Amino acid sequence: MNNNVEKTGSDAEGSFGDELATGTPLLRGQYTIDRFLNSGGFGITYLASDSLDRTVVIKECFPSSMCCRTNNTVRVRSRTHKKEFEAIVNLFGQEARALAKLQHPNIVGVHQVFEDNETSYMALDFVRGRDLLDVIEEEPHLLGAEQIKSILMKMLSAVGYIHDRGILHRDISPDNILLDEWGNPVLIDFGAAREEATRVSRVLSAQNTVKDGYSPQEFYIAGSKQTLSSDLYALAATFYHMISGDPPPVSQLRLSAVAEGKPDPYVPLLGRMKEYDRFFLGAIDKCLSVFPADRLQTAHEWLDEIDEPRRRKLALQKAQKDEAMEQTIFALVEQTNKEVVAEPEPETVQKAVPSPAPIPAHEIASETLKPRTPFPELRDNPTVILSKPDGNKSFFERLIASPFRRRSRRTKPQSDIVGKADQ
Repeated sequence: MNNNVEKTGSDAEGSFGDELATGTPLLRGQYTIDRFLNSGGFGITYLASDSLDRTVVIKECFPSSMCCRTNNTVRVRSRTHKKEFEAIVNLFGQEARALAKLQHPNIVGVHQVFEDNETSYMALDFVRGRDLLDVIEEEPHLLGAEQIKSILMKMLSAVGYIHDRGILHRDISPDNILLDEWGNPVLIDFGAAREEATRVSRVLSAQNTVKDGYSPQEFYIAGSKQTLSSDLYALAATFYHMISGDPPPVSQLRLSAVAEGKPDPYVPLLGRMKEYDRFFLGAIDKCLSVFPADRLQTAHEWLDEIDEPRRRKLALQKAQKDEAMEQTIFALVEQTNKEVVAEPEPETVQKAVPSPAPIPAHEIASETLKPRTPFPELRDNPTVILSKPDGNKSFFERLIASPFRRRSRRTKPQSDIVGKADQ
């Protein structure tokens, strides 16, 4: 069970021996312990009342593996652990002060951070309601498709809010999400300080800070890089459990199967649940990818995938951006075409042909004065001409071969003769 929900019966009355007794005052009476709620390896949670008689939740830094209580004062079990204990108390206070700055309707509020009994405390809002794990296990029928969608949208808003401020939750799971009296989800119990504590303490490093089924594979590897997508994996695993009724397979086993070339034992939600659209289920499946690089990387990106108005808006913006880009490119091309001056064609350089050598004057003169043969054919062998076929004969040849005809003498008109005689 969680540390911000009111408990009843034996769950509320249980103890583990090192908790503060009912009625114990804190911070000089500003808070009074009402009862013990639960404990973990790093701290104890109580229900308490403040000076105005309002119910609050008190978290006490109490790493039980290295400390104990003497008359309410927390002391280390060994001097060798003193520096480690002081470092852990310091980390607890740092996280509390960081959370106190958060103001979001779906994140538990931190009222005050203080020190008492040689350790650190934080006072948080008391949320009256149930955690998701209780509902999933006891009354799953209360969570319909529309309510689950609404819860996820609000959780993504909260997770995106803390991520934008450089904070990782590191412990998202069904038992760390409360449903208040009005059905609104509230994210509680940040695990960042616990994660850091395991890094600075050899004693605490041996403690298990993962939750099988919800923690991504990188949480199982000491010193591995943890990113925003690590929180998204845990959130997706929580909603996988809500939708399917079972948590996904342990991420470490999935990683081993993939490394050995075996099928991933994960069974996707997409195609199995008709009451959810493909975008909603597909986003959960994607965030549950074994390798961080294959997941959605931010809560805002996840919201863009599943929120229809946002999805349509983004699609429209992309179309407008593409159109604007196309127009810009067209304008640039058109402008470039106007500015570019066609280059003149390169002139063809003809190679100079050397002039023939001048003919000597005496040769020109001798050629001019040389007698010409009117018919070169007859110069060499006149008899050859007569043996040539008519088709090959020159005009002269055909002429001399034709029979001669006597021309009749033209008779002058009588008038001319008479005229001349008279003269």
